[in-house]
Amino acid sequence: MKNKKIEGIKTIIWDCDNTIWIHRKDEANIIAKHFGIAEVEKLGKQFSEMIKQFNKFFEDKKVVRWKIEKIIEVYMPILEKYEIKPAVFLKEWLRIETSFLNDDALEAIKYLDAKGYENIVLTDWLWDAQIMLLKKYGVLPYIKKIYTCDDMYLKRNPKTKTRIIEEGKEEQYIMVGDSLESDIAFANVAGIRSIWFNPGYKTNDTPNKPTYEISSMLELCKMC
Repeated sequence: MKNKKIEGIKTIIWDCDNTIWIHRKDEANIIAKHFGIAEVEKLGKQFSEMIKQFNKFFEDKKVVRWKIEKIIEVYMPILEKYEIKPAVFLKEWLRIETSFLNDDALEAIKYLDAKGYENIVLTDWLWDAQIMLLKKYGVLPYIKKIYTCDDMYLKRNPKTKTRIIEEGKEEQYIMVGDSLESDIAFANVAGIRSIWFNPGYKTNDTPNKPTYEISSMLELCKMC
């Protein structure tokens, strides 16, 4: 079914990872090569588990770097074998580019900016990494505000709403993102509308229901 025109929106809240940019499928290979780790498959499995535990641990806690380092230490024991300290891994990991720009997202952001919408970013990752990519991909000039998770709660935590949404003006915001458990969950908790970016046409088996669904970012240009 064709999406309808979106009315009453003033601010578009953008996710970054797998929305503005897309993570490469060979991410583990890129990280392994950077650190000189030969056991790519093992690294990849431990890396995936660490990400899962990151989201679980910070479900109801503020994200702080030293705790991220502890999670890395516990769930990526391969680093000790290669004499890589968790703090060093985190610092270097934030600088590694394991993604590529979603060109359609940049086009949509430019279009929305030109039409007078306010584009802002809300991301469940750290300032260093996200600012690096927003600059590199030429997105930063079109973003009015950036909210990262440094010393803050993750998106789906109810406390995040107070950072982003002006009370009583919920109808003026819309969240755009690929994650049902993070982006769409945030929108539902915050009481705002949402757009699920679903280029792979995945089935939604979660309780998090988006207001709209798109498979291409260019659909946004027709909806706004």
